[in-house]
Amino acid sequence: MKTFLFTLFATAIAPFAFAQEPDKALIRVRYAFSHVRDTTNRENYYRENMMLIAGKNASVYLSYDKIIQDIEAKEVFEKQKRQQANVETPTFVSPPKKRQFNSMEIFYFANRHKFIIKEQLVAFYLTEEKVEKIDWKISTDTRIIEGLNCKKATGYFRGRNWTAWFAEELPFSTGPWKLVGLPGLIVEAYDEDAEVSFIFLGLEKIDEKAKPVRNPSNDYTIRKIGSSNVLSETEIQLPPDAIKATPEEIKKLKETRDKDPKKFLQTQMELVGLGSLKQISPGKNTGIPAQMPVFNNPIERPKSLHPYP
Repeated sequence: MKTFLFTLFATAIAPFAFAQEPDKALIRVRYAFSHVRDTTNRENYYRENMMLIAGKNASVYLSYDKIIQDIEAKEVFEKQKRQQANVETPTFVSPPKKRQFNSMEIFYFANRHKFIIKEQLVAFYLTEEKVEKIDWKISTDTRIIEGLNCKKATGYFRGRNWTAWFAEELPFSTGPWKLVGLPGLIVEAYDEDAEVSFIFLGLEKIDEKAKPVRNPSNDYTIRKIGSSNVLSETEIQLPPDAIKATPEEIKKLKETRDKDPKKFLQTQMELVGLGSLKQISPGKNTGIPAQMPVFNNPIERPKSLHPYP
């Protein structure tokens, strides 16, 4: 496994061609995401607060709950660092996680018709996906959602019939998850079977004159913990030190992690230059159930399970 990781790192460390072309972040939108993951228990929805950060040509969709969790973790690490200021080799202990949140970030580059999926398995990994055009049908129906004048559109995408409400007054051709391509921000969306929904929780505009926050620190453990810096960043850009991978390679990495978490963590830390596992010890994780929940209903339905033509 270690050989596989280092080979992947060595052959794919070069960033994507457009990784150094950041887009100015203009708005942050929050959604309440709900999803019936287990069709044998339809009353038990998975719920998570999500965020979409959008600019003129790019956007990124990620877990707001994880952002907050990562900010709290960063504060814990910074406190530990201050307490061990005079220690030659400080030891950091990860705070316990109350719950596991979605670690995937979906970047959408409209001009290039690309999705870039970012996942962090200690190191950052990027996979590329072409944007599948949705044949949206815009109707005459309108709604006011939290003061926004919205129009209705319907379309088929990845095995589901979707209804989306979009606001033309917000000229961003993007939306939650991979629902994009309308002449305005998608404020709300849900599928025909009431299994997946994205409900608008509000938005904030970002000062266009704000300058990007640059942290000169080279201390990886403190400088950036997961998505902890997102709310202070004013640009949408891919991490320059990310590793390009295929979906199959990501799957193999996760399988290896599940089989031997400690060895996987050690190897990943070596890849990003964190050194010994003794320096960062995982805290007690209370967010992972002893028995993994049933997940038989993905948002993107396999073709064999598509109920529609």
